[in-house]
Amino acid sequence: GSGAEIGDFLVEHPQTRFVSFTGSVEVGLGIYEKCGRVGKGQIWLKRSILEMGGKDCILVDETADLDEAADGIVAASFGFQGQKCSACSRAIVHQDVYDAVLDKVVERAKKLTVGDTTGEENLFMGAVIDANAHKTINEYIEIGKKEGRMVLGGTGVPAGGYFIPPTIIADVKSTARVAQEEIFGPVLAVIKAKDFDDGLEIVNGTIYGLTGALYSKDRFRLERARHEFHVGNLYFNRKCTGALVDVQPFGGFNMSG
Repeated sequence: GSGAEIGDFLVEHPQTRFVSFTGSVEVGLGIYEKCGRVGKGQIWLKRSILEMGGKDCILVDETADLDEAADGIVAASFGFQGQKCSACSRAIVHQDVYDAVLDKVVERAKKLTVGDTTGEENLFMGAVIDANAHKTINEYIEIGKKEGRMVLGGTGVPAGGYFIPPTIIADVKSTARVAQEEIFGPVLAVIKAKDFDDGLEIVNGTIYGLTGALYSKDRFRLERARHEFHVGNLYFNRKCTGALVDVQPFGGFNMSG
């Protein structure tokens, strides 16, 4: 049967004690509701751990090492074609270093190679998972062109596959769809912050709270971020991806799980 059909059967089965799920908010909320019901023949309360995606970000302040920040943004945004729940889909950058960081990110992303990763050539990015993902991501790119300034993307991919190049949309408002909705692809929205306070407000301005990172040399801001950067996994002066299963806890706040 389909994933939805088999999933419902397993979640609702009276012998199921525990459900671990990674996927969309819509499906996760349905599982959460089903686990709260006690079915016929069930003699325990079902537990669940739900990881329902994110709109993860990297915040860069004016004290940061800009080269390290650019390296982290590119690796976290475009590794695995951006198809990771922890992928960086928002770069929030202090206005004093915004242009410099944007230039460095674009420069690095231009060098990324895209193609069939099953061959002998050492390529950085492969195809996205299927035709539906390819269609959805490209629809978001078209939305992004209207909501910001596309500074990279649209070219440089081979024909005949579900390939999407690294795409960067600059000058995006924090309330834009490409800054609020999970795209699950190699699309990065770059947002300008007036100051650190504004940056934190933008960080926390979505329904999600999965992973995030702060690049800063200011120890007081790093300490403040520990309390006010509202995500399940927070990294300092490194990319927001890389959590290891069975090594560190991995979860989120709000609608991330």
